[in-house]
Amino acid sequence: MAGSGLRLGGAGAVDFGRSTPDQVPCFVAIMGILHSEPTASAFARLLRKDLIADDYVHLAHLFEEISVLALHHHIAEELLFDTHAFDMYWDELREDVLEVRRLAGNEKFCENFEIAAERARRYRQDFPPKLRWQRRDRPGDPPQGPPGPPGRGPDLDPGPRPAPPSGLGAQLDPARNERTAST
Repeated sequence: MAGSGLRLGGAGAVDFGRSTPDQVPCFVAIMGILHSEPTASAFARLLRKDLIADDYVHLAHLFEEISVLALHHHIAEELLFDTHAFDMYWDELREDVLEVRRLAGNEKFCENFEIAAERARRYRQDFPPKLRWQRRDRPGDPPQGPPGPPGRGPDLDPGPRPAPPSGLGAQLDPARNERTAST
């Protein structure tokens, strides 16, 4: 898709990039901003869906700035979308962003946030919550072998269980259903 910013991987999958060690300071800085005042209180209210009037534009502009970093590949989208629900944040803030666009006559206001939200929505569809994944590789990596039965992935299915240890000379006394020392 020319101009969309989407990078198609194998079999039509979208490549959301890979984080690199040099991107970690940027990611940590973003976390510091989100978890320090004055942003921390607004971000907490966003997560609870309990925003107050001053939160909407403040958070939307912050997510716009973060989105610019992601869309220009200064931080991997995979890293952001794995930790933040940009699509859900956009859904919560959209009406206020659209109103600011209308009032200011600035159609570009938070456009990168809107684009990142759509990409985050695609990421969420392609990679559901990890606890429900049937495979445990990194998002975007090809599957490593045939999928297992539904609801069982390599981390969820420990495989055959080893026999209980017999101990040194211990035996199970069937009458009392406990181990006893053998002679």
